[in-house]
Amino acid sequence: MRFPLARRDNYVGIDIGSHSLKVCQLSYRQKEISLESLGLANLPPSSIVNGLIKEPQIISNTLRSLLKNLNIKSKKVVFAISGYSVIIKRIALPLMPEKELAETIPYEAQQHIPFDLKEVNLDFQILGPLKDDPNAMSVLLVAAKKETLNSYLEVLELAGMEAAIADVTAFALANAYEQKNPLNDTPLVLVNLGAGQITLHGLNQNGPIFTRDIFLGGHQLTEQIQAQWNLSYEEAEKMKLGWDRSPDQLDQVSPGILMTVQSWADETKKVFDILTAADPEAKPSKIILSGGSALMPGLPQYLSGNLQLPVELFNPFYRVRIDPDIFDPKYLQAIGPQFSIAFGLALRQRGIE
Repeated sequence: MRFPLARRDNYVGIDIGSHSLKVCQLSYRQKEISLESLGLANLPPSSIVNGLIKEPQIISNTLRSLLKNLNIKSKKVVFAISGYSVIIKRIALPLMPEKELAETIPYEAQQHIPFDLKEVNLDFQILGPLKDDPNAMSVLLVAAKKETLNSYLEVLELAGMEAAIADVTAFALANAYEQKNPLNDTPLVLVNLGAGQITLHGLNQNGPIFTRDIFLGGHQLTEQIQAQWNLSYEEAEKMKLGWDRSPDQLDQVSPGILMTVQSWADETKKVFDILTAADPEAKPSKIILSGGSALMPGLPQYLSGNLQLPVELFNPFYRVRIDPDIFDPKYLQAIGPQFSIAFGLALRQRGIE
C-alpha cells in the first residue's frame, strides 16, 4: 500500500519489531545498490505484542533518537506489519484485466477474509495463469486491519516521519532474498525468527506459495535464561547470542531451553507437513533463516537436523556495495540476518524496486 508523497527522497526501511527497531537506508548508483545507513535500538519487551503496538510513545521516541544518531535526513518511511491483523490468501479467479479485477476483489474478499471489509484495507497482485486452467489466474489477496495500520502510522507521525509504503513482513523478506537470488520451480521457505513471532514464507519463481505466522520466538529463550541465571533482560539477551558457536552447542544447554527450541522446530514441521499433504509439489527444498534469534549459536544446525532440510543463514548485505571505512564487512556479515526485513523494506524506494 502506497501513500501520497510531496517529495521524492530516498526511502528509509524501518522494521518495527517486538524487541528492537531496525533502520536501513540504501541508494542506487551505477546499477549498484549501496548501503547508506544502518542502525538498531532495543525496545522494552511490552512495546509490541503479537504484532500489535502497545506503547506508541516509547517506540516513537526511540525511533526519533535512532534516526537522529544515524543523521538520516529523509522523512519517507517504508514499514511492514504482520501477525493476526494481516490475512494473505492465494485464490484462483477467471482471467480478467487488472482494472476489472480491482472492482471484483472486494466481492471475492468477502469469501476469504474473516474480518468486516469496512475494517480492512485490501490489496492484490496477479501472479499469473494457472498451470491446469488457461482461462483462470492465480491472485494474491492481502487484507490488513485499518486499526493496526493506523497504530503504526501514529508511531511514525509522533517520530516526525511520513509513511511512503506499508508492506507485509513476509513480502519484505522475499524482496530482500530475491534481490540477488533468482528463484526456480523448486520451493524454498524464508523463516524469520523474531523475538515474539516466527514468520514462514514459502515461494518459488511463480510467487508466494504460503505464509504463516507462529507466535513463538526469542523472547521465550531470553526470559528462561533471565530466570535461570538471575540476569537482567539485556544480560540474558547477550548470553543467548554469545554462546560458543559450535554446531552441537544447543545440546549442552538446559532442558527447558532446548525444549523451547524444539517447539519452534515442531510447529514449523507441522506447517510443512500440512502443506505437503495438500500439495506434494509445495515441499520445500531448503530453509533460508533470518531474524535476531537466528543468530543463536548452533540454531541453524539444530533446525536442519530436526526438519531434515538444509538451513542457510541469510546475509542481505551480500553483493551490496559497502564503504569499509563506514561499515565493517565482518560485522555486517555477523548481524546481517537481523536486518533482513529492514533491508527488504529499504529496497522499495524508487530506482531499486
